[in-house]
Amino acid sequence: MYGRQLYDLLVDELNVIRYSENGTLILGVILQSDINRTAMQLLGRIAEAIIVRNCHNNIIINQEYFSIARQKRAKEKTARKFYALGTGLNYTKINYPKHYNPSDTQRDIVWTNDVGELAIMKNQDRYSTTSAKIAGLQIKATKNGIKYVLPDIIQGRYDVPIIYFDIENDYHKILAKVYKDTNVDIEYDIIHPNAIDPRGYEEFLHYVDLVYAMVDGKLHPADLVIGADKSDDILMKNALLSTTLSNINKPNRILI
Repeated sequence: MYGRQLYDLLVDELNVIRYSENGTLILGVILQSDINRTAMQLLGRIAEAIIVRNCHNNIIINQEYFSIARQKRAKEKTARKFYALGTGLNYTKINYPKHYNPSDTQRDIVWTNDVGELAIMKNQDRYSTTSAKIAGLQIKATKNGIKYVLPDIIQGRYDVPIIYFDIENDYHKILAKVYKDTNVDIEYDIIHPNAIDPRGYEEFLHYVDLVYAMVDGKLHPADLVIGADKSDDILMKNALLSTTLSNINKPNRILI
């Protein structure tokens, strides 16, 4: 079940699984010298796709993440007017191209309404359209948050809240470390997805070993779903072929 769900995310939202010219399935990612960094980057994008998909499918989840992004509790009627967009996801690229920005270092997820206006943050004192900041979320996923997430928090790198998918259950260790060193409570600056969407977090955890196996070359993309690379699976081949053709002339990726 999780293999097929992961396959769909990698094809439809991340566009990193497609057919090569010789008709075989390939995983296209930038291969880092450290396999952990490659896997973590891909898992971070997967976490982004899970949040966006579940915001689209569940108004309560959307309202909760939307409220976190705005740093102000949003009413349900307000949250219903805004849709989550992953700044690096294929859906955004196709449907909201002006909001597609995979190189955005601040916001992995933003919210837009029917007329294409982005949601903005609100403070408790005064609202100003000239100084308003775009509401959004930064998504992190790693096995070692103390090494890879904590420094960003200490340096105040992000203007928006972080949703941290901890793989080794070190979320509370980060909170405790910061509080011990600075006496500052960062509970509202870095949020665990389990508090908002437990099923989404559980789904993510099921993907970890699969992603590591694919990046390490031990698992082929076709292994995620039975029949995905068979010649009689016309619909699947046509869908992937369309995706491949739509990305001709895009920057080359290292294929593994």
